[in-house]
Amino acid sequence: MRKIVTFTSDFGLNDSYVAEVKGVISALCGDAYIIDITHGVEPGNIRAASFVLAGSFAYFPQHTLHLAVVDPGVGTLRDIILIESEEYTFIGPDNGILFETAQKAGIRKIRALLRERFSGLLEHVFPDNSVVRTILENGVSSTFHGRDVFAPFVACVLEGIPLDEATVPKKSMVELSLPQPLREAGQTTGEVIYIDRFGNLISNIRGADVSEEDEIFLKTGGEIKPVGRLRETYAQGVSGYPLALIGSRGYLEIGVNGGSAKDSFRASSGDEIILLKKADEDG
Repeated sequence: MRKIVTFTSDFGLNDSYVAEVKGVISALCGDAYIIDITHGVEPGNIRAASFVLAGSFAYFPQHTLHLAVVDPGVGTLRDIILIESEEYTFIGPDNGILFETAQKAGIRKIRALLRERFSGLLEHVFPDNSVVRTILENGVSSTFHGRDVFAPFVACVLEGIPLDEATVPKKSMVELSLPQPLREAGQTTGEVIYIDRFGNLISNIRGADVSEEDEIFLKTGGEIKPVGRLRETYAQGVSGYPLALIGSRGYLEIGVNGGSAKDSFRASSGDEIILLKKADEDG
């Protein structure tokens, strides 16, 4: 069975951070197969990372291990946790990043890492490993747990190394639920949850709650701007103009045919998306 691990972070690709994490995993688990989900999450945006992971984890084979590191609390006493579901394993900081995903996957157990004991375990299990020696001799960085703690933790899980002595059971985790749309008579108000690299504005409004008759608006910078009605494809929109459609994750999103909705509207996460339901002609 392939030892598949996915990696989600806000590290970007301009620096060596992603490569260093992968290097440690590979040094401790030579047959690890590492797949990048994204490293383009806005720095520190836990909610965006949660949205991406919750929408992508189930497209990987059973027994995949998902690592998510968007960790503004790096170096603090926040827990590093491992979550097991029936089909997947998840590792990340206990800051809410794994909450939505774990709710979808189902939780069998949660364990928190004991970092001091884990360092001793690494030294015992990998006494001749040069990468482990480098980590232990340099000391765990207070700003880069992704490389010095998360990566070896992932490798140990992939290798099937018993971790009972280096982890403890945990009954709960930090909850970070995605906001729900507000529904009032004739109107649904959601918000932009995530902006992809194409500049599409992905909302928290599910496709099932949108009809072809709804008029869709975006509120950004205090100004309400019309988008129009729902389309099925980008090609149905006029080139350079905005349109609304249901994206691959099943949520309403606003895009621009051949352009960027983010740039066109100067939009950002948290901007409101408003649906006005067609009035009842007999009302």
